[in-house]
Amino acid sequence: MSVGVDPAGVEQQLISGELVCPDCGGRLAPWGHAGLRFVRAGGEFVGRIRPRRAICSRDGGCGRTHVLLPRFCLGRRVDPVAVIWAALVNRAAGWGWRRITVAAGRPASTVRGWLSRFYAHAESIRIGFAHLERLAGVGADMDRLAPAGSPIADAVAQVGAGCAAVRRMGGSAVFEVSAPEVVAACSGGWLLGSRPPAVAAVGINMCPRL
Repeated sequence: MSVGVDPAGVEQQLISGELVCPDCGGRLAPWGHAGLRFVRAGGEFVGRIRPRRAICSRDGGCGRTHVLLPRFCLGRRVDPVAVIWAALVNRAAGWGWRRITVAAGRPASTVRGWLSRFYAHAESIRIGFAHLERLAGVGADMDRLAPAGSPIADAVAQVGAGCAAVRRMGGSAVFEVSAPEVVAACSGGWLLGSRPPAVAAVGINMCPRL
């Protein structure tokens, strides 16, 4: 699940019980650390981080453990969400994968992997973020977005609308977080996961912690 980028702040949230299980809503407690993972910090430089691990500790809760990824990351991806989200936005705008590859400065196989994984779950992602928009925009008039011409474009447009609703609900603190990081947080870090993210519940739970 996605958390803030300050390890000390995340630790304090975890100890004080502010972090909740995205599966059942139970209180998360410290549970060691995950293994080292690589994250591309810029250009070709690859750094390493060791994310915190937490466990659902509520009586009668699910008891599942979760890796707490800083919101500039996506699950099982070396590249930061800012680069990946820019590629998806460009694809939605009609760019071909070769042009996107050049703009991203990443291997063609990597970029095509991002696009194909997002495309595979585009409709589920669109529906999830539409539900998130409705939950975060209580009291507002929510109109279905006009079709954008492709599954990826439709999903990207809806992701943007859902995250904009979360920003409005969260106020000034959320507006200080970059748009790609809001996308990562609202998807629980699984925008390009092997299964569609549980967007609505995760997005609403993440809003107070962004």
